[in-house]
Amino acid sequence: MKNNIFKALEERTKPIEVRDELLHSKAEDMVRRRKLVLLSVLGLVNFSVISLLQSGVIKKLPDVPSRVFDTNNIITSKFAYIAGVPDAPVSNVLFAATMVLSTVGGSEKATRKPVFNILLGAVVLGHTIGAGIMLYDMLFRKKKLCMYCLIGAGVIFASAAIIKPVINKNVKRIF
Repeated sequence: MKNNIFKALEERTKPIEVRDELLHSKAEDMVRRRKLVLLSVLGLVNFSVISLLQSGVIKKLPDVPSRVFDTNNIITSKFAYIAGVPDAPVSNVLFAATMVLSTVGGSEKATRKPVFNILLGAVVLGHTIGAGIMLYDMLFRKKKLCMYCLIGAGVIFASAAIIKPVINKNVKRIF
């Protein structure tokens, strides 16, 4: 029975085709999604460092020596915990979801369905809105900057710009 389950799963998911598409496809959508994976890895590294401070593992992060930067206070502000959880680990969950949704099913040539691109767009859009809110708080309420937050926002906004054409195309196909 166990072998039958794996055989049925393999027939449905086509792992060899998915792998080959992920590793070798030159399709524009695949190239964009690979860039999203790269940006997500960079975001995970950045927000993992922030998570260390927000969870108390470390007490202070290096900061830019300037009066306009106040990284440690911004990262540990009440607003950074507004949902009852530090915002950096939440960003990491979204980056991980972006990586999964960027790679699931390979390309449309393999088994990728347009719904995966719609879900990917929803995750990236939600992350972008969250980054915009945090950036607004930092720039207009606190009037101070956080080096790690600026890097993170840049990664998130770049992700949205890169994937937008893929999402637009798939929204038109579905609706």
